[in-house]
Parts: sequence; C-alpha cells; structure tokens
Amino acid sequence: MSLEFFNGLSGTLSIELSEPTEDIAANLSNQRAKSTAEIKELSFTPEVFQDDSFRDLTAEEFERVVLESAVLNLQGEGEPVAHRAPNGKWFTVRDLVAAVAETERRTRAQSQWFGGIDVHHVFFEGIDQDEDGTWRILWGS
Repeated sequence: MSLEFFNGLSGTLSIELSEPTEDIAANLSNQRAKSTAEIKELSFTPEVFQDDSFRDLTAEEFERVVLESAVLNLQGEGEPVAHRAPNGKWFTVRDLVAAVAETERRTRAQSQWFGGIDVHHVFFEGIDQDEDGTWRILWGS
C-alpha cells in the first residue's frame, strides 16, 4: 500500500466553463474565469511520468490500494467532502481519482481567483493530511 505512488502521479484538472476565460494580463499565459461563468464539466485524468514521458495508468495500477480508511474527508478549493471507501475498508487509486474529481466537481465553484472560479491551479501535486484529519488536494499552476 503506497500513498506515495498516488502522490507521484501527474494529471490536470479539466474544467469546461459556460463562458470563455480571459487573459489576466498581457504577456502572461494565466487565465481567469469571468465572475458570471459556471462549471459545465469537470474531469481529472491521472498519468504516470516515466522515462521522460507521460503514460496512462495500467489496470493493475488503478486497482492498487493506496489508503486504508473507511472514510476520507477531502478538501480542494472549497469545503471538505466526505467519501466512503467503496468496500468500506480502503481506497484504491481508482477510488481516490474518483474522490478528487467529485470533490472538485462539488466545490471548485466555491473558489475565487481574480474574481471567478479558479481555472489556473489545475496541475495535481498530491494529497496531504491536515492536523484535523482532513485531506487537502494540492493543485499547482
């Protein structure tokens, strides 16, 4: 069992909005959502970085047990969301990927970055447990 494997995965949170994003400033690639934009679709697809390139996870890697816990309180850019382990005992990579996506689906709209939903911090950097037991999703830009 290795959360280290899960936290070593790469991936991008894909967010489709009801309105196009805008440049934050000239000469920067940073984008921001308009304050009136809403999330239409959201997905998270992890990848493995190996031999200087990215590849899809294997079926065996998706089924790897990475966290022994019946319940996982997971927090992204909004309030924590409680997830129950499908088997009541542990989370596999597949289970955690689904929990990350569902947490963001439910709460990403609570984020505020330059006046709208945060569409900039979308590069997965792992999960980390806070002192209160809540697991926080770490997103980079």
